[in-house]
Amino acid sequence: MLLVLLVMVLAAGAALATGGGFGRLANNTLTGVHWLAAAAIGQLLGSAFGGTVYPVGLIGSAVCIAVFLRLNVRHPGVGLLALGFFSNALVVALNGAMPVSLAALSRAGVGSAVVTDPRHELSDAATRLPWLGDVVPVALPGLGQAVSPGDVLIAAGAGLLLYAGMGAAGRVPATSAPVWDELEPCAGTPALLRLSPEACSEAEAAPDHAPE
Repeated sequence: MLLVLLVMVLAAGAALATGGGFGRLANNTLTGVHWLAAAAIGQLLGSAFGGTVYPVGLIGSAVCIAVFLRLNVRHPGVGLLALGFFSNALVVALNGAMPVSLAALSRAGVGSAVVTDPRHELSDAATRLPWLGDVVPVALPGLGQAVSPGDVLIAAGAGLLLYAGMGAAGRVPATSAPVWDELEPCAGTPALLRLSPEACSEAEAAPDHAPE
């Protein structure tokens, strides 16, 4: 999807501008990536054969993606991805194809001639949940298109996930607390009161202000 790629490019640029880097993606903790591969295969088969295979493949793909998202729900952006994939799968399952708004195509600067594949159909009075179809115009010079609210959520979730994975500047590095064995009791203090050697030296050098 063009919108997803565009948002991910912008997210990567924002991460790089704030001190992030692609190298940090190697340290991500995403699990179940094979479910994403299965989802991609399902969508490819549906697109290749069309007809009833398309909604079946899309629904199967959505199930695989749902499992992947469930395994990674704590990552930023995953909730948006889940909602977007669910809404797309729902409207396609109800209509057999993704309904496309002719008005949205017109506002995006393209005509209805693009609705020629079995994965899409023009919305009409019989369309179920038409507001979940391709009703959001994306007016890009030479690349205008209509996308669904689910596509917008998927793009936002993917961008947020990439931005968080690349890391952002301004994070304060965590400092570990001193290990107990590295501390020692200061002279004249209870054994349970342990300080670092530097703190002990500062305490012993300080004047004693206790009343006589």
